Amino acid sequence: MTSGVLDGACGFGSWGNPTEVIIMESLNHEEKKAYAKELWLKDPKAYYEWKAWCIRLDQLPDFFGTSDNPIPIDESKL
Repeated sequence: MTSGVLDGACGFGSWGNPTEVIIMESLNHEEKKAYAKELWLKDPKAYYEWKAWCIRLDQLPDFFGTSDNPIPIDESKL
């Protein structure tokens, strides 16, 4: 396993990944969709790394799903 993958060194960073999770947790489903699209548009690479980080660590399972059952999202249609 690559160092840093699970500690948040990917995506939005060690502090940014948990911060984005906290923000998302405070939003309703429609707001989560809009916020996710905003993140995706701003930096797609960081967004996809953060999304994978969330799924691996079971963060935001109601929005992204889990490793065993990911929720497919087409970010371009959010």
